[in-house]
Amino acid sequence: MRRRKGATVPPEKCVCAHCNAPARYLYVNNGKLGSQVQCKICKRTSPTHKPRRESKTKYWCPHCGNALFRWKEDGISTAYKCPSNKCGCYRRNLVALTPEENQMRLEGKTSQFKLHYLFREFHFASEELPLARQEDSPVDLNRIHHGLHTVGQVLTLTVSFGLSARMSAQAMKHLFGVRISHQTVINYTNAAAAQLSGFVDKNSPKPEGPCAADETYIKVNGITRYTWFIVSKIRRAICGWNLSESRESAPALGLIYNCYGPPDDPVCENAELITDGLPSYDSAVVAYNIEAVKHGHMTVLNKRTVIGLRNLDPESETYREYKQLVERLNRTYKFHTRPRAGFKEFDGAVALTTLFVCYYNFMRPHGSLKHRPPVELECLQGKRLYPDQWVELLRQAA
Repeated sequence: MRRRKGATVPPEKCVCAHCNAPARYLYVNNGKLGSQVQCKICKRTSPTHKPRRESKTKYWCPHCGNALFRWKEDGISTAYKCPSNKCGCYRRNLVALTPEENQMRLEGKTSQFKLHYLFREFHFASEELPLARQEDSPVDLNRIHHGLHTVGQVLTLTVSFGLSARMSAQAMKHLFGVRISHQTVINYTNAAAAQLSGFVDKNSPKPEGPCAADETYIKVNGITRYTWFIVSKIRRAICGWNLSESRESAPALGLIYNCYGPPDDPVCENAELITDGLPSYDSAVVAYNIEAVKHGHMTVLNKRTVIGLRNLDPESETYREYKQLVERLNRTYKFHTRPRAGFKEFDGAVALTTLFVCYYNFMRPHGSLKHRPPVELECLQGKRLYPDQWVELLRQAA
């Protein structure tokens, strides 16, 4: 058929409802409204099935076909959820609940049950991932009134022995006859953390075998903040660490980047990461694996979950020892942070954690490693005193 110039063309997928004639044999029969077409073959009219308005839905439920609505958004992903209570996915998950869980659901405690179909759209850039590191140095260690040996003594008392800044200043006065204020102790600690930050990351060991991840809380100006660790069971070393103001997916993904490297060039593949039931780890691992697959790698991380304090499922029973390993690391970390009675600034927490990781990996003797540190540096061979070891690390990092 020949159409007039400027005539409205029916949609390409439109067909005659009576003889199934394709769109090239149909013409719009009601002008600009465009809701009815007439067939040139059978001369009968049909609706164009043109929607009244274009749908803005991005994703649809694969189980029931309903449009997914935007449920919530965090730093690295947007979650879309199916709203239908008649969805097959919802009904299957509802039937699978135990009587106790059903009672909790009826009492309104539904936040822990993921019954509806959920889809996450990941959108993040690696350079935007939060990774807390000490960058600003309050003083130049090369231009201080005291020598580096004094700084080594301060770090020994503050970090290795876990004393507070005021107690360290008192110990310096009564043990070594060096009069310094507690603020000077803080300045030396922050300056050393800024200098050693890159050195610690560069010399942190690659993850070997299954690793355990966990987060523990600290207090900064009376507000709860979080420290994240990944520890290797084979070497007992901290392979990745981070600090954040929340327990969202973004800092968890930053922790994984710090431990396993960027997804386009991971340090290992098909690794096992054991975590607790925090959903942030699930989102972070999925996002990391998706990016790795985009760059031609296999699945980098296989996540294992240990729930609660009792082994209520086979996976928790199998990997319980890894959870206990990282909890023991958290207790060691708390021994070094507790004398501070909280931090006044977030940078102070970052500085102390940087020095703690340095001490734990390179200097602290470990009982399961025959009283050797997890990472033995060649530059520390023959140096048995903590002050001398701190001075050597500062010189290597300069």
